Parts: sequence; structure tokens; C-alpha cells
Amino acid sequence: MKNLFYLLLFCSCAIMAQEQKYILLDSLTAHYQVKLYTLDTSPYGVKNTIEMYNVFWGKYILLISVMPDFNSSSNWESTEIEQIKNNLFPSKNLFKSVDKRTFSMEKEDNNTTHLTLKLVKKIKNKYYVSKYCWIESFYCIDVSNNMLIATANYIINTQQPTISINTLRATYKECFPHLKFPLDWDEYPPTGIPKHQQQIYLSDIKNKGKDTTYLFYQFANYLDRGIFQFAYIKNKGIVAGTYEDYFFPKGEVTFLKNKVKLKRLPENEVLWAEELKKEWVEKEKSKK
Repeated sequence: MKNLFYLLLFCSCAIMAQEQKYILLDSLTAHYQVKLYTLDTSPYGVKNTIEMYNVFWGKYILLISVMPDFNSSSNWESTEIEQIKNNLFPSKNLFKSVDKRTFSMEKEDNNTTHLTLKLVKKIKNKYYVSKYCWIESFYCIDVSNNMLIATANYIINTQQPTISINTLRATYKECFPHLKFPLDWDEYPPTGIPKHQQQIYLSDIKNKGKDTTYLFYQFANYLDRGIFQFAYIKNKGIVAGTYEDYFFPKGEVTFLKNKVKLKRLPENEVLWAEELKKEWVEKEKSKK
């Protein structure tokens, strides 16, 4: 009987640990600066959107990506606040894990990208919950390469040297001639990347309008990353990106219900925020 009690207790704790949690967008905007950017997924071969919510806290960014539902016209579904109120995630705890990982001496888990956490927004008097939501946290720094620092796949460093994916691919082949480059998508499972090698590389720096954009990519295992390539602008956050692991799970080519085949993006192409594309066009017009 005693063993049965402990077994039931363990099962109960396991269920609670995996229980779906929700966070209110209103709670985020009340406690943090939040910027929303919308990506058009048409280059992937399907007309839909990805909503990227940048949540700022000091040098940290929590990126909440509301992903498209390929089988529906909406990426949100209605809910009742009474159904989720007991499973709300406190917004004050959002940055606790990444802050501890950055400055603590203790060993922390890796950057989690697929949490059991969904975003909830309120429109008028109705609540809507995201169907598919990816979340990951980043720590933004400007540290010269002359000062050696630890790297990881949650550190965005705008002062590191630029290394393109092609350059990294060539270097990887020199170091590991018998291994397939982990970021090549044509085979599954991909080559695993040891934890000490995982990091975010700066691939290019471009000027768009009056903004300096830093283009990055994550050299990390697919379970340790959400967004793959992305663009970052200081004071604006992450404003562009690609999500290969969502559109091509396990490296597979995806067909939609209507037999439309999703397309892979060219290696250095990202989806830019519609809001900024419009802003840059208007600025160019004002110059004429």
C-alpha cells in the first residue's frame, strides 16, 4: 500500500510538471516592454503569418513565436478565462531561468524552445489562446572578440566576428571530415552538436533604412532551438527569422492538405517583419 501511494504521488507530480500553462498578453504588457512583429510565411509556399512577441527585461529578450496552423484560417482559438485561470504562469517568473543560467554558478538546463506555455490575448471581452507557441530566451551583449567569453545558444553578441554558414560549414568539414555538417537539412537525424559547441553566430551586418541589422544563426541541435536564422536590431529586438524546424519537422518535406508542397528558403534568406518593411518603404519615399 505504501509503495502504491508513492507511485501515485510520482505519477501525479509528473502530470503536474507537464501541465499546460498559459500567460496573459495583458500581464506581459503591464510588466514589460513588448514589441510585436508579423512575418508573412508566403516564401515557404503557404500564406499565413508568424507573430513574434519580443518581451524585454534589461538585456534579456524573451521571444514568443505564435506559429501558423496549416489546417485552419486562424492561429488562435477561443477560450474561457475560467478554464485557464488556475493554470496561469506568473509573468514575474518569465526571466528567472535565463537570468540564473547567465549569472549563476549552478548548472542550468539549456535554452528551452518548446515549452508547455501558450499565449492568451484578450480582444474586447473574449479570450483567445495560441494553438502553437514557441518560446526561447536570449541575453544581448556587446563584447569585443578581444575579450574571451563563454558562448551559448542564447547569447546574442553584436561585437563578435562575422562567420557565414558557408564558412562554418567549411571549417567544420576540416575539423570533422567524416561527419555531416549539422545544419544541412537533407538528412535526418542530423549530426548531433555537443553542448560546448552550441552557440549563436553573427553572419552579417546590414543597414536597412536607418537601422543597423545584425544577422545571426543558431548552431544548435534542433531540440535546443526555435528560430534558426534571425535579424536583431538594438532597441527593436528580433525583427526577422526562419523556422525550418517547424515547417520541416525532422527534416521532412511537408505537404499540406491541398497537396501544396512547402518550400525551403535560400540559406541566407529570412522573413522580415511586415511592420518594418512598411516603415523602411515610407522612409525611402520621404527622401524623394
